[in-house]
Amino acid sequence: MIDNNITNKIISKAQMKIAVSKFSEEDIKMPKRNLPKLVATFVLATSITGGLVYATENAIEQIWKKPEGYSISQNITEEEKAKCISEEKAKEIGNSYLKKIGFDEQEIKNLQLSKDFLENENVWLVSSEKVGIRINAESGKIESINIPTWQYTIPYNYGITREEARKVARELLEKYKLENDTGEYELVSLKRNAEPEEQAYIWYADFYKKYGELINPAERISIGWIPTINGLYSLSISSNNYENNEQKISKEDAIKIAIEKDNQIEKVKKIKDTKAGIRIRQMNENVYLRENFKEEYENGTLNMEKTGDNTYKLKSDAVIYKTEERVRKVWCVVIYYDGYNKYDAYTYYVDSTTGEIIGGERCDEFEDEQILKNDPHNVIEK
Repeated sequence: MIDNNITNKIISKAQMKIAVSKFSEEDIKMPKRNLPKLVATFVLATSITGGLVYATENAIEQIWKKPEGYSISQNITEEEKAKCISEEKAKEIGNSYLKKIGFDEQEIKNLQLSKDFLENENVWLVSSEKVGIRINAESGKIESINIPTWQYTIPYNYGITREEARKVARELLEKYKLENDTGEYELVSLKRNAEPEEQAYIWYADFYKKYGELINPAERISIGWIPTINGLYSLSISSNNYENNEQKISKEDAIKIAIEKDNQIEKVKKIKDTKAGIRIRQMNENVYLRENFKEEYENGTLNMEKTGDNTYKLKSDAVIYKTEERVRKVWCVVIYYDGYNKYDAYTYYVDSTTGEIIGGERCDEFEDEQILKNDPHNVIEK
C-alpha cells in the first residue's frame, strides 16, 4: 500500500500544472481520492516560482521570468510545425536508434506528430512492429522507448542478484545513453517488480548525471529490463543540461530570502524551523502558482471544478503555466511550520548566483531524499 503522505506529495507536485484552460468538451469526472490517477496519466513533473531578487554589489543578470500561460490545445499550428523536424528526419532518427539498441531487423513503420498538451511540447511518436519511440519534435532527441514484455521469450531461470543487477544496469546505461554523452552518472535507484529478487522478471534502474558531489535529476536515464536476456522493457531519457552557475549567495542569505517570500504568501502558518542545502534543480512555476492561486493551490482544486459528491472534472477554461527549462545550482530551503506534522513543509529554490527564487515544491525535499534511500525496495548499497 502506498503511503498517503508520499501520494499527497506526488499529487501536489503534479496537479498544479493547470490553473485555467481550454480543454476538450469531454468531461473527465472522478472522485477526489482518484486524483493521483489523473496526475499519473497526464502530468510530467515540471513547475515554477515567484522571483524575489537578491541585491549584490555587482550587477547580475536576472534569470527569472514570469511563467508563460497558454490554453490547453492538442492542435499543432503551422508556425509550430515549421519548428519541428520532418517526418523523414524522425524516421531516420528512429531507425538509427533501433539499430543502436539491437533491433537491426526492425524498421519504423508508423509516425505521428502529436502534442503533449500539458507540456505544450510537440513530439514524434514513431514505432516499428515491436518498439515504440517518443522523439522531441524540435530537438530530435529520443525521450522514451517502450517494448512490451510479450516481445520476448522470458527464460525459466530469470532470477538474478542485486549485485548482478547493478553490473547489468551499468552496462545498459552505456549502451542506451545518447551519442556524445560522455558524462558520469550515479545510480540512485535500483528496484524490481517482485520479491524476493529471484522472482523478479523486470528490474528498473534510475541514473542521474553527476557534477562533482552534486547530481542533476533533470539529466536522468531510467531503464527497465528483463534479467538474464537483458531485453529492454522501458527507457526514458531527460536531458536538460545543468548550467553550472557560480555560487555567490550564502546559506544564511538564501534562508532569509525564502523566509521573506514565505511571509508574503503564507498568512496563517507560522515558521517553526528551516533547513538549507545546495542542490541542482530545474526552474519551475510552483511558487508562482502558490502565490497567485493560494487557496486552490493548497486544497488541490486549482485544476478542477466540483460536479457532485467527491466528483471533479477539469475546468473548461484552464491555462497551463510553464517557465523556461533552465537547470541551475540552487539553495533548497525547506520551511517547516509550527504545529504541523513533518510532511507539512515547503521547499524554495533560491538561485545560488542571483538570489532569485526560481522554483519550489510543496514538500520537504530532504525528507524525500531519505525516503528514497531508506525505501526497502531500493536495493542500492546503503
